[in-house]
Amino acid sequence: MQPILMLAIVGVAATALGTGFLMNNEILLNVQNFGVGEENILSPITSANIDFQISKITAFDVSGGNIFKNVIDACSFHSDQDLEAGSKVICKLTDSKHNVIAEGFKVFPNGLLGSDRDLIPIMQTAFPGSNDVRNIKDVTIIVIGPDPTTGFND
Repeated sequence: MQPILMLAIVGVAATALGTGFLMNNEILLNVQNFGVGEENILSPITSANIDFQISKITAFDVSGGNIFKNVIDACSFHSDQDLEAGSKVICKLTDSKHNVIAEGFKVFPNGLLGSDRDLIPIMQTAFPGSNDVRNIKDVTIIVIGPDPTTGFND
C-alpha cells in the first residue's frame, strides 16, 4: 500500500509543478489568417484607466427604516490610445471570490479617441444590489478590437 501512496504524492507534486504553474502570464495566440498562414493576435490597447460612476439609492433596513446604499452604475473608461471603429469594451465587477457579479459593455461604432473618456453602463447584475460598492472587490476590463472579417467584398 505504501508504493501506491508514494505514487499518488509524486503525481500531485508533478501536477503542481507542471507548466501551468511555471508559465508567465503572457499568452501569445497564433490564429489562421483568412485560411492561409498564421498571425499573432494583438491587443487593441496596452493600458487603460478605470473610474466608477456611483449613485446613491434608497433601501430599507431590517426594521423598515430608510437607508442609503452606493451602487456602481457605470465604469468610466479611458485609454491614451485610440480604439478603432467597431471596438467593444466590457466591464466586469467581481467579488472577493473573483466571481463576476455585475457587468456591462459598450460598442463604439465610430471608435473612441485616446483623449476621450466614456461610460460603460452596468446593465447586468447577478442578484439585486450586487453592484453595491461593498460587494465589489475588483474590476476586469476587456477590450475587443473590431471584427477583421467585416468590410470585405465576396
